[in-house]
Amino acid sequence: MQVYLETYGCTLNQADSDIMGGILKHAGFRLVKKQGDAEVIVLNTCTVKGRTENRIISRIEALRKQGKRIVVAGCLSINEKRVRIACPEAVLVHPGAVSFIAEAVRDAAAGRVAKYAEPAAGNREQGTGNWKEGLPRLFTKPILRVPIQEGCVGNCYFCQTRLARPYLMSYSVKWLRSWVEEGVRRGAKEIQLTGMDSGAYGLDLGTNLVALLDEVRKIKGGFRVRLGMINPGHAKKMLPKMMDIFEDKKFYKFFHLPVQTGSEKVRGEMNRAHSVADFKKVVKAIRKKFPDATISTDIIVGYPTEKEEDFEKTLKLVKEIKPDIVNVSKFASRRGTVASKLREIPTEEVKRRSTELAELVRRIGAEKNRRFEGKRMEVLITERGKKGLGNGELGTVNWKGRAENYKQVCILGKFKAKLGDRVKVKITGSNFGSLFGKRI
Repeated sequence: MQVYLETYGCTLNQADSDIMGGILKHAGFRLVKKQGDAEVIVLNTCTVKGRTENRIISRIEALRKQGKRIVVAGCLSINEKRVRIACPEAVLVHPGAVSFIAEAVRDAAAGRVAKYAEPAAGNREQGTGNWKEGLPRLFTKPILRVPIQEGCVGNCYFCQTRLARPYLMSYSVKWLRSWVEEGVRRGAKEIQLTGMDSGAYGLDLGTNLVALLDEVRKIKGGFRVRLGMINPGHAKKMLPKMMDIFEDKKFYKFFHLPVQTGSEKVRGEMNRAHSVADFKKVVKAIRKKFPDATISTDIIVGYPTEKEEDFEKTLKLVKEIKPDIVNVSKFASRRGTVASKLREIPTEEVKRRSTELAELVRRIGAEKNRRFEGKRMEVLITERGKKGLGNGELGTVNWKGRAENYKQVCILGKFKAKLGDRVKVKITGSNFGSLFGKRI
């Protein structure tokens, strides 16, 4: 049977798709690259933003009209009512039940309505690791996505993902090390360690993220590691040990630290388990150790309790910290969350604030990237350039890759290379999102 697997959302979700793809191949299914060739469509979905959810629902409705048999996996599967309105006969697979994906595909093909939910927390022994350990998976190259945990120990009032992945589950250090080793043996050059909150890794196993990273850096091979999102409260507790580990050349000097707001008042009303001061302290420590490190953060604009003076504090924080990347999101009420009960700020006001912040972020991003013009950087090639992609008069981009600080570098001009190669590049230009350079 031919199956088409379509993925939405974060790196953790993409890693789950690698697991589902591995299970399906192991079970004898054939994964195809075109939906028109497939008998069953598997949608691995995301629910973090309302706009994304609406787009996925429209996709489900369109596929149903085409007569496709559908499996809805991932975080949106917990919103059974809305999915069933879009497609009553869809088979649902919750994030913790990916081991049943082969059965779900068979159900869909046979026209059976079914739902596969994850085991309850009480059905697993404390400290036994993630029950996804040992499942087949796809080993991709040059980038290998390795989930280290899912779930979290926080309770942010705006977050629906926590409802989809309610339990903290970490993979064992032993299993993760073997996973990375096998991936590197098969040609992976960039290892993306991902999780719902990487900083919570190991709290259910009696270990922590620092211990895991220490094991990963002992693995032999010419690869680089990108660590996924870590909340500032966790990062603060790991300083300075985490900084010492990041001195290793295996680690991209990249840190994703979501602050969500510059207002301590709103941060408390979001029920975030850190302070804005924690965020500042962590960024200061990173920049002291690694001046050219890339700092990425997330900010929600228009949280229901955000006043104009709170928004001004967010702008002030961004101007002070000057993060390289800011993922700006307009607040959207998510079903089942505490924040969904709050009275929302008028849409036009949220849009105004979002636009103002986005413009500031773009100016800062462009300013930060200009600092690298004229510098020489070693770039790990991870993508082929797209036809027509360029930067004004600079030329055509044939390859794209990542520098040591995870800045995206678009390499101009034709030369022989392959994915996973490392090349020396002189940076000749930049824009808000990328650096541009020529091989030297």
